Amino acid sequence: MNATPASIVLRGMLADRLGIALWQADGSGPEPAAVGHRFVTPIEEITAHYYVASRDYIDPAARAGATATALRGAWPRTRMALGTAGLAAANLHVRLPLTTAGTDREGEDWFYRNDVETRYLRPQAPLPLLLNDEAVLEFAPPRLMLTEDYRGARRFADVRIALVSEPTPARAATGAATSVVAGTLARALLHDLAGRSVRLVVDAIHLTPETFAGRGRTSGRFAEIPAARLDVVGS
Repeated sequence: MNATPASIVLRGMLADRLGIALWQADGSGPEPAAVGHRFVTPIEEITAHYYVASRDYIDPAARAGATATALRGAWPRTRMALGTAGLAAANLHVRLPLTTAGTDREGEDWFYRNDVETRYLRPQAPLPLLLNDEAVLEFAPPRLMLTEDYRGARRFADVRIALVSEPTPARAATGAATSVVAGTLARALLHDLAGRSVRLVVDAIHLTPETFAGRGRTSGRFAEIPAARLDVVGS
């Protein structure tokens, strides 16, 4: 009988001030001016958001993009480290740093074929795994693949949106851990990973009615992540 593949199950909902932010920029704020490409779908003409990040990048009251809900598969040292410290999977969080559409060129950075759009997005920094507010691990995929599936959709709420990273080795977060618990957990995670890569898989992204603007940011929208996970590749 095959063992359950190792993964960290994640969720980022609006009610918990989690999820992701998407926006354009006019250049008067911290991000350079940029507006995403336009393309025609069966629903309407769409302007893609050029910038993406987890909610905490925009909202000072937000902690991260997603919080862990469970550890699946074999994480013996990690489970022990959490249990010894009186912590649980819910103390682990993932952030998405500022991420852009790059040159945003059709046929290179994005494609629209058979009612499915594919975008390749470029993180501007490593993605951290945090213990509460302290980074313990990080991984730096060169790009993320966002897909928007318009097949059968009659309104934008029907569009199936997903995000996946390329498999990437994880490493201890830059800088020494500032707490003993975080350092212990980082070592436990790396031991359990045993040199294997990780891949962020966001199975669903749901845009919410909540918007934002200011600091040069325009067309800002928040989205929820009802289903995601950090997979261990090769487990």
